[in-house]
Parts: sequence; structure tokens; C-alpha cells
Amino acid sequence: MTVRKRKWWKFIIVLLIVALLYIFFRDSFAEGLREMLRVPVRKVVLLLALSMGYFLAEGGVIAALARSYTDAVSFGSGVACALYCSFFRLITFGSGSGIAEVYYLNRKGMKGAEATGMSLVQYLIQKITLCLMGAVSFFFCFTYVRQYIGAYEGYIALAVFVTMLIGAGILLITVWRRGKEQLFGFLHKITAKRVRWDERIRKLEAQADILQEGAGRLYHRKCSLIAALALNLLKYFCWFLTPFVLYGDGERLTLGVSLVLMALATMLAGVIPTPSGYGSLDAMILLLFHPILGEGKLVSLVILYRVVVSLFPFLTGALVAARPLSKEMEQPKEEQSEEEELR
Repeated sequence: MTVRKRKWWKFIIVLLIVALLYIFFRDSFAEGLREMLRVPVRKVVLLLALSMGYFLAEGGVIAALARSYTDAVSFGSGVACALYCSFFRLITFGSGSGIAEVYYLNRKGMKGAEATGMSLVQYLIQKITLCLMGAVSFFFCFTYVRQYIGAYEGYIALAVFVTMLIGAGILLITVWRRGKEQLFGFLHKITAKRVRWDERIRKLEAQADILQEGAGRLYHRKCSLIAALALNLLKYFCWFLTPFVLYGDGERLTLGVSLVLMALATMLAGVIPTPSGYGSLDAMILLLFHPILGEGKLVSLVILYRVVVSLFPFLTGALVAARPLSKEMEQPKEEQSEEEELR
């Protein structure tokens, strides 16, 4: 399947999910828009501030991980990189954010291979963070789950198990080189007579090698690893406050319930194969918060959450993308010196 066809499939999947959501909640959209107009301006400003808090934390993660390779990536550069990626995440339906990060870091002086390895490690830490948050929310806050969404607890438990299995598998491939070699050796035997599948396995194996090399650097910088994990928790905390800020009442939708259900919604959306959670995350929020909020507030929550996590970062990231990098940063110094020698 070509890259263009994959993009079309992603677009079609998102459209199908959005169409289904519209069918089930079409009578509530007008009420949801009215609820949005009732939201005080101070709450909207607070939500946008929390959204920026997410990217400040994400910038801290990028800067902390980049220190394993270079000192050229400052905290400000990390924040700009995070916003730059958010711009390309939306216009490419999730497929271009990783490439955008590698490109940006390469312009800041990191080699392409180093930036790729760091991006994969960052993705791994993000997956582990979501896995931990979702699992802890489900097992230690099971009372909330049973009280509000008890009819779906079996499906949610299965999704938690699948997510933990995927996270454990990625982590195992990252830290256990011999296990990685045996796994891909087995996969190569299976796909030996299927050229396309074998090519995909080889690409995955190359990514696993880059991931192991990038993770190996972090093992010697445990402070950076701990900082990255802590900042990942902080950034999701900023976004997961959205339901409580909008409609928290201190009784049903408490701070704890908001964090628990948003963590579960994000983790469950990761099991559904849609680009960057578009459509699937919205569906999970509608499912989990439906017993607590009325349909009008529910639709309002989904729309405003999309503004917080997608539209506002996209617009802010567009300003970063529109600003050209300085001449000194257009290419690494090593590459500049090589070009001068060739001349």
C-alpha cells in the first residue's frame, strides 16, 4: 500500500467515526453549541493556558532527551519544536509529526539518525506514561469505573490489557537485544516468501535498532529519563483537567473523576487504529462521560477539547512553522564545514 493510499484510508476511517458520532448525537449539536456559548471567557482562557502548559512540558521533554546528544537544543527550542510538530500533526493526520520533529532537530544541529532515535524514545516514554496512567486509573479507581460505566468494564479491562501488552512488548524490544533479534528472525522466516511483508518487517527492525541505540544513551543519563517521565505526566495532567474546568461540580464530576476518565479515554483511543486519535478519542470521551454530563454539555466538551488539543496548538504551531530558522541553524556546523571543503 502506497503512502498516498494509507493517507486516504486514514481519512476514510476518521470520516466514518465522525459520521457515526453525528448520527448518534445529531439532535444534540445545536444544544452543544448553545452550551459552548454559555462557557465563561475566563474558563476558555484557562483552558488555552493549560494547553500551552502541555507544550511547555513537552518542550521540557524534548530538551531533556536532546541533552543525551547535544547541548544545542534549549528549553525554548524544545517548546518551539513541540508546537511545530503539532502544526504538521493536524495537516498530515498524525503521520507527519515525527518527521517534522526529526527535521526541526536536525536544523538545530542534531544528526538525522540521532533525531530519529530520540523521537522514537520519546514515543516510547509517551506510550509507557499513557499505559501507566490508564492502568492505574482502571485498577485503583475501579469504583468510579463501575459507578459510571459499569456496562463497559469488561471491554475496558480488555483494552487495558492490550495496551499494557503492547507497551511491554515495545519496552522489551528496546532493552533486550537478543530477544529483539530472535523475534525479528522468527518474523523473517514467516514472511520470507512474501516480499512486501518482509520489507515492512525489515523497516520495523531498523526502527527497533535505532530505538535501542537511542534508549542506550538514556540509560547513562537517568536524570533525563526521570525528568522526561515526570514531564509527560504533567503535560497530560494539563489536558485531562479540561472536563473539570468546564463542568466540574465537586460531586459527580470531581477532579479525580475527570483525570481518571480522561486517562482511560486516551488509553482506549490508542487501541483503535486512527491517526493521532482523531475520531476515536472523541468517541471514547462521549462514551465515558455520557453517564455524568447531559448530551448538550457532552457535545460541548468534545468540541472544546478538540479546540484545546488540536486547533489552538495548530494555530500556534503555524506561527512557529512560518518563522524561518536563522542561517546559523539551517544546517549542522559539521555539514557546513564539509560543504566548504568541497567548494
